[in-house]
Amino acid sequence: MSEEIWLEEVLVPPEGLVEEMAKGLASLDERHLAAEKSLDLAALRQAKDKAAAIGRYIEERARGILRVHHPRHRPLTPEEAAHLPMAQGNLYLVRLGMELDVLPPEREAGWAYTVAWCRAYLFSPETGVQPRVLDLYPKRLYEGGPTAVRVEAGLGLKAGPVEAQIAQLGADLHVGQVTPVTLGFFGEEERAPYWELRARETPILGVYHFWMIVEQPPGCGPVRLAMMGEGNLQTRLFNIPVGPKERAWAHRPSIPLAG
Repeated sequence: MSEEIWLEEVLVPPEGLVEEMAKGLASLDERHLAAEKSLDLAALRQAKDKAAAIGRYIEERARGILRVHHPRHRPLTPEEAAHLPMAQGNLYLVRLGMELDVLPPEREAGWAYTVAWCRAYLFSPETGVQPRVLDLYPKRLYEGGPTAVRVEAGLGLKAGPVEAQIAQLGADLHVGQVTPVTLGFFGEEERAPYWELRARETPILGVYHFWMIVEQPPGCGPVRLAMMGEGNLQTRLFNIPVGPKERAWAHRPSIPLAG
């Protein structure tokens, strides 16, 4: 695993949905089933139970891969913090990175996500006082194509394009890749932020970045971060939701964010 990757996990369809979808696909003729290049039609013809064979195919192949990058963060400077006069305690600018992938044969067959969600959860396990998100980026991004941006903490988070070689981008906390159409939400208690990505002209695959300003108020202990990704996987024959097997934040892996 790359040193950039903190967490990697397989995203799978919900229980019960595979069987239901397989029954529907079993009613299609071979001409339609042939559209799915990774489906073994010869083996399907020999199967005693066509629906069961398609169900096994979906279970084996309809899998997403999520790679979460190590979060990057730094304290806000006094000048940046001055733009947030109502904030108390320590303030941090945080960049999150999420990589959405599929199995190599399915990627070659054109599988991708039509919609995806990057979810984060901030918590302090040692105290009753909890961290919160003061601002995030993107909030509403509708225009343009996937691009590199430099995000700055000032009067709220603001962004502008960066003219640099791709190889140089990784060294700067402020720099990352964004894409339309993205909506950002502060989430429950302003500490469960999430971003929704929807495919427009370009399918959702690869690395995406998100930023937030996190407040560690007085009395709040060390802050930890958990992350989760999910999406709707589009194939030539069907669209199916995939997500992590463990969704409860209390049981998700977490990483220190601020002391």
